[in-house]
Amino acid sequence: MKYKNGIDFIIVSYCKHDFVRLCVESINKYIGEIEHTINVVVNYLDKDKEIEIHKRLFKDNPNVKVIEGVDQSKTTNIGNNGEFTQTKTWVGKIDGCIVASGSKYAELANTIGIKKGNRKHICVLDQDTILLNSCFKDLMYLSEEYFFISNRWDPGNIFSNCKNPLPELGMARAIFWFSKRSIFEKNNLYPTCDYRDAWGNITYFAQQNNLKFLVLENSYRDRFRSNNGLWKEHSLNINHLYSEQAWLNKTPLVFHYGRGGYRKESDLIKWVKEAENYLK
Repeated sequence: MKYKNGIDFIIVSYCKHDFVRLCVESINKYIGEIEHTINVVVNYLDKDKEIEIHKRLFKDNPNVKVIEGVDQSKTTNIGNNGEFTQTKTWVGKIDGCIVASGSKYAELANTIGIKKGNRKHICVLDQDTILLNSCFKDLMYLSEEYFFISNRWDPGNIFSNCKNPLPELGMARAIFWFSKRSIFEKNNLYPTCDYRDAWGNITYFAQQNNLKFLVLENSYRDRFRSNNGLWKEHSLNINHLYSEQAWLNKTPLVFHYGRGGYRKESDLIKWVKEAENYLK
């Protein structure tokens, strides 16, 4: 199949549209002259209302396509402070992993977004991320060498209830993900929750087939990995444990606020302030 030149961005938006607004703003700032489409997949509690909000939000951006995603209403609880929690779990087919609704909905919505596009390259971003620089020519060059590029590695011992939870048998996260479209279509390989967590099946496929992939330098820290101190170099004034930044060749590439949908409204206000200040 002949693909169009450029990049299809995929962002799954749910519940708090200020996140996706800023993510799209960061793409606009750093994409330059590269041809692109931004596929905003709307997971919803109230479909008509939320899709209309997103259409109004991006009505002046011809590169944005607003796409119907997945109904999350049956498993979502909304707390008194605006935080969202999920109530259902699924079991993975490869390693018996137990994943929450948020991961399952992300799997389904990202697949919708991937299949809606037709450009040569794909870039997936979590809604609570912003780009920090323009590195897309470098990423397109690297995608010729690597099966995919990911912002973070989660060691296998995080997934203690799964089969073979060895550190080296972990997964690459798709909080930021860059690859050729052909890796999905030629291999009939779309993200699932069947290994470790959402998108883990693609890491599993790469490991089983000895395919090289690239995980970026990253500041994430928890009890499963050493504290490399990179959080002190964050481009935004945010350094809580769930936040992370990734670098490509020592250049800041993407910042992830972390657990966006689960956060209180007051946390969203802080993110908007910091992200808007960086992007101005």
